[in-house]
Amino acid sequence: MQDGQKSVSGPEMTFTIFVVFPGHKPVRVIKEEFHRIAGFLSVIGCIDGTHIPITAPSHNEADHVNRKSIHSINVQIICDAAYSISNVEAKWSGSVHDWRIYHESNLSNRLQRGEFDGLLLGDRGYHANPG
Repeated sequence: MQDGQKSVSGPEMTFTIFVVFPGHKPVRVIKEEFHRIAGFLSVIGCIDGTHIPITAPSHNEADHVNRKSIHSINVQIICDAAYSISNVEAKWSGSVHDWRIYHESNLSNRLQRGEFDGLLLGDRGYHANPG
């Protein structure tokens, strides 16, 4: 399997689901869903980071300690209005801030180049970035 794929199987079928940004729906539909549920225009995803607890690693142990003094990795997730995950960035130690994860991501570069017509909605951990 390639990156971004997950095999799902059930009693009657097996299929592959891809995590793709901005999602499996047309951008227009994603924007309409966000507008319908929250009144936001041009939103194509919601972004946030979450800390996944880990056992303290034997190397660079201090890098994995988050602001709550717990060893973790900081995972960035983007979802659409229906809570379907459209992007995951899961390679950063717990001490890394949400903004840095986003700023250094491939998706950030793609948004800045104008590959997507829309905005991400995030909490105060993500600075407003018009470009």
